[in-house]
Amino acid sequence: MSIQAAQAFRQQTNASPALQAEVLGHVSNGTIDYAALAELGRKHGHVFSAEDAVAVLSAPSDELSDFEMELVSGGAIIPPQYAKRDRPMGG
Repeated sequence: MSIQAAQAFRQQTNASPALQAEVLGHVSNGTIDYAALAELGRKHGHVFSAEDAVAVLSAPSDELSDFEMELVSGGAIIPPQYAKRDRPMGG
């Protein structure tokens, strides 16, 4: 499990429209399935936990890519104070 691996997967995803499409397959009703996202990362050579993915995607100091901005506008990335796996925003 590794924050660094989750960050590397994030960078790989931001550079690959095909991988972005795969990630979107794990987003439903404003919720990301972080466990499935971690499994997808493993398939692409990045070993990290669902909790690592939450930490990386909710880090306040990072600038979001266009793809990540689309996820945020759809309510898929949860602010840190609400960061629990598979919990929809506002719920």
